[in-house]
Amino acid sequence: MEDSGGLPGRSEMGSKIFSPFVDRFSLIALSVSGIIIAPEIASGIEPFLGEKSFSAVACGLIITIPLIASSIGKLYIRIRA
Repeated sequence: MEDSGGLPGRSEMGSKIFSPFVDRFSLIALSVSGIIIAPEIASGIEPFLGEKSFSAVACGLIITIPLIASSIGKLYIRIRA
């Protein structure tokens, strides 16, 4: 992985390209926490969506978790710069 470049949407800060470690770690941590809290969220919205509540939660988490993880990675790069 010596020849790997930066992640898409990331800029080079000075002469360093930052490691995607923060993005990966936050993605894994958010995914695990999403799996843990998904049933609780689904039971909370069940009165509104009925049987489809768990499907709605799963779709929502699939969309929001990568967005939040990417935002955390970008924030980390801005703080370090």
